[in-house]
Amino acid sequence: MINRNHKIVDRILGIFALITILAAWLIGAAQGAAEVEPFLSQAFSEASRFESVNGQTYAAYSSDTPGRLLGYVSVGEANGYGGPMKVAVGVGLQGNIIGLAVVDSKETPSFFKKVVGSPLFQSLIGKSYADSFLLGEDVDGVTGATYTSRAIAQSALQGSRSAASQQLGLKIPAAQAEKIQFGIPEIMLIALFAAGYFGHQSRFKYTKQARWAAMIVGMIVLGFIYNSPLTLSSINKFLLGFWPKWQTGLYWYLLIGGILFVFTVDNKNPYCQWFCPFGAAQECMGVIGGAKARSTGKYPHFLKWFQRGLAWLAIVVALVFRSPGVSSYEIFGALFSLTGATIQFVLLGIVLIASLFIKRPWCNYLCPIHPIDEFIRMARGWVVELWKKIKNKRQDAIPAKS
Repeated sequence: MINRNHKIVDRILGIFALITILAAWLIGAAQGAAEVEPFLSQAFSEASRFESVNGQTYAAYSSDTPGRLLGYVSVGEANGYGGPMKVAVGVGLQGNIIGLAVVDSKETPSFFKKVVGSPLFQSLIGKSYADSFLLGEDVDGVTGATYTSRAIAQSALQGSRSAASQQLGLKIPAAQAEKIQFGIPEIMLIALFAAGYFGHQSRFKYTKQARWAAMIVGMIVLGFIYNSPLTLSSINKFLLGFWPKWQTGLYWYLLIGGILFVFTVDNKNPYCQWFCPFGAAQECMGVIGGAKARSTGKYPHFLKWFQRGLAWLAIVVALVFRSPGVSSYEIFGALFSLTGATIQFVLLGIVLIASLFIKRPWCNYLCPIHPIDEFIRMARGWVVELWKKIKNKRQDAIPAKS
């Protein structure tokens, strides 16, 4: 009876969570677009007066000689790690970039701060609309923040070419087709999904060894080398409709799509148990300290609902402000790229020390992915239960043959 009551409560609160998340999405969608005017002088500091040419472009005039046109400020947009990024691009009369200012960003604050403080912006100043703006070639990228760096570079390219073609009458190079990014991260991801699928089969004799191999590979490759663990920010990005181009975001489609597919077919989460980079880091610490699953005594339901409530609140805040990373409290960046707020480094230290004695403390008590996992399981179980009831009613309605 107690379990049945818990199931009913879970379903009621699950429906409540869905309704409030939908309401948060609608509230966020009703917000107006970011204003460009406050950023014009940052993008073109030599100008003292700006006149709107169209919604995304402004003419910049001199302060020394009234009426003398210096160039234009045009807004470029590209998809970053957290979603669309808008950059005001100051363009001179020869089509070269004079200055840049980020008008709107959905990036995780700590990673965005890292990029702003890098040589990236300076490497874009003076670039011509005819350049390629390729990271690592004619533009400086930022290690550990590739998606953000690429979004700024592509926004600058789009803004400069928009002003060059529409206002300056310059012939811009033909747009190149997006290159499909399929490399080591994507190959490793497919291999890890395969390891998880075959490894948990009852006939497979080396499940423990395969799991440890997958965890170590996931921690090193997806964590430390490419810094691409599954985060609440990446899930919020999809919820907000900030879907990346499949050519450049194939990794995330494989990761999230693969998890949902396995969940639907097999009711298992291969990512969290088999190759989550931070889960592997906790288990490695657990081997050192002899960590065990600890009883939470009288407070298992409180801790469970605290974890769920924290994840729900983070999603609602992200949807209201239409910024996937604004409420992210995960500490993966602090470990895998040494990027994050002070509180995140403090929390990382506490979690790693606790991992010596408690099995996966982050996963069990704080991780926002775990409640989403539980919700998908609950929804799947509910659908399967309803389907069985409908099927049984149909069978009962068929008259028996005499």
